[in-house]
Amino acid sequence: MKRKNNLYENTYDMNNIIAAFNEVCRNTKNKRKVRNYREYKCVYISRIYNILKEKKYVVGKYNVFTIYEPKERRIVSQALQDKVINHLVSRCILYPALIPCLIPENVASIEGKGTKSGLEYKKEFERICTIKYGTYYILKCDISKFFASINKDILKEKITKKIKDKDALNIIFKIIDSEESGLGIGNMTSQVLAVFYLNDMEHYIKEELKIKYYVRYQDDFLLFHESKEYLKECLEKIKEFLKKEKLFLNKKSRIFKSTNNYIFLGRGKNGRYAKYRNVKRKIKYKRFLYESGCIPLRNFVNSIRCYESLLKDRK
Repeated sequence: MKRKNNLYENTYDMNNIIAAFNEVCRNTKNKRKVRNYREYKCVYISRIYNILKEKKYVVGKYNVFTIYEPKERRIVSQALQDKVINHLVSRCILYPALIPCLIPENVASIEGKGTKSGLEYKKEFERICTIKYGTYYILKCDISKFFASINKDILKEKITKKIKDKDALNIIFKIIDSEESGLGIGNMTSQVLAVFYLNDMEHYIKEELKIKYYVRYQDDFLLFHESKEYLKECLEKIKEFLKKEKLFLNKKSRIFKSTNNYIFLGRGKNGRYAKYRNVKRKIKYKRFLYESGCIPLRNFVNSIRCYESLLKDRK
């Protein structure tokens, strides 16, 4: 695929700015903030247009916080102007340059896909393998601290192979370098770049290891095969490949027999939600940690809110 050029100019197209502004407003839960954004919409849009056209963008400060459920993650958030520009870089530069090179079974942060698509692939591969092999095996891999471990130099090198436009590369690299380490969860650009970072690994799995039935959602991916021994070989080869990417699989990565229960995207066998199990026990444990002084009140409250969100999804 040829390197993409003439991408940056699309970021200061007025229609694109308005669309990105409206998208950010739709995704903002604080209604008071949204009213304020819309009241000064013309001011925001004009300022963003001038900054991008004159190539004077400086990444604003991040609001960094940590969530603890379903696991500990570092989340970043920015002011409206940065969010809109982040969306513009994603929609106008990263999407057209990077998404076309991804394999179809990569389902995260791509329009028309997502967790539902990932579960559909999983279910279809289970059906096919049951018919073809009867008993088969699943290699489930999970990368340790994926976003935080992404190597910026390797990422930039990968991007440069796909994008020729110097202005586009400049603003992408500014956003990448604005993080202390790796990529922060929360930005639209981070989601797209994280999806793209493992693209070489996926082509290796599909084309070199010849794994026909494969699906990935960010750092969580499955390989289906009739041979357990071959999947053991694949596991070691994937580990070696990831070392070059400065990444490592975590301890949860292992091989399952088709008759075993395993969790993918929060669901276990027969599509049942696994993330709702032992919620009461986990809440009691978080309360114990708070009352023992091990975690502050803010962390305890954030955990409760996460569990409330999970239970709402279940209804």
